[in-house]
Amino acid sequence: MAIGANGSARTTLSVLLVGSLVLVGLIIRPFAAALFMAAVLAVTFHPWYARLVTRLRGNRTIAASVITTCLALALVLPVAALGVIAVREAAETLDSLHQVLAEQGVEGLIRQAPEPIQGWVAQMWHQLPERDQNSEFIFNLERRAAASIPRLINEAGQIVAQALLMTVALFFMLLDGGRLLAWLDVISPLQRRQMRELFSEFRRVSASVLLGSVVTAGAQAAAALAGYLIARAPNPSFLALVTFFLGLIPILGAGGFSFGVAVYLYLSGHVYAAVFLAIWSTFVVGMVDNILKPIVIKGGMELHGAIVFFALIGGITAFGPVGLVLGPLSVSLLLAVLRIYQRDFAEPDEAVAST
Repeated sequence: MAIGANGSARTTLSVLLVGSLVLVGLIIRPFAAALFMAAVLAVTFHPWYARLVTRLRGNRTIAASVITTCLALALVLPVAALGVIAVREAAETLDSLHQVLAEQGVEGLIRQAPEPIQGWVAQMWHQLPERDQNSEFIFNLERRAAASIPRLINEAGQIVAQALLMTVALFFMLLDGGRLLAWLDVISPLQRRQMRELFSEFRRVSASVLLGSVVTAGAQAAAALAGYLIARAPNPSFLALVTFFLGLIPILGAGGFSFGVAVYLYLSGHVYAAVFLAIWSTFVVGMVDNILKPIVIKGGMELHGAIVFFALIGGITAFGPVGLVLGPLSVSLLLAVLRIYQRDFAEPDEAVAST
């Protein structure tokens, strides 16, 4: 009777556990990426935090505040600011296009187009068949432009919200990270040594990926700066700074931004400079990311360079920017789990079988 009661209680407890995990997953899903990146930063900069706590005579709150503020000023604010500026400029551009279409029609919009493509745009416009179709085209263009503005504003709000959530989570993870690890040691079925090994793997991979991202973005910015100077792009130092911060964002990338500068030069009438910068962006700035980043990351991981490269590409494809860390981390943790199993579980079984 007691065995049956224990079985029912265990089944009920398992159902409650699964249900609780599903509910918690749904709750944290909207800001899972922010929490994950906060955990990566907290683990990576925990040694700095520990040294700062020692210097501040055990004041963990001030130490966590200093580390969080420095990281926010160095990483979060510039990237978030660039995202907000890009969204704001796009919204203003759409609003300006709407005003031009309302006051001057498509002909006025064509007159404001860059000279190298003005004739091509005008030719394409005049090839449209009937006037009623042209009016419908203008209406649809204005409707799409107006509908895009709220979406762009919402995207800017999402960027700011995610950055704020990551900053707050980073502070509390630095402040109470030791307690969290102690709690995981208590509730985890793994041995403390195994948990520490997995944590060390997580910290090593996170630090390697972050270092690789910063080093690669710096190298891309330096290469792009040389291209901007040769092509005589306007304000090359500012463009190089923007290139560096965009190099930290995998989806945008430094190569894509420098190629966009080449397009701007072409539209401004600097054809030869634009062609040079486009080639430079593709074969120099863009290739730095594909070559240098796997090499730097491989230095802190026990993985082959090709595995690191495909882990980066696959992670970004599957998870977006977070995949830059999650891709190599998933492969590395898989190998760590297999190593722990082989060492702590498989070998004793083999030894018993042999006897």
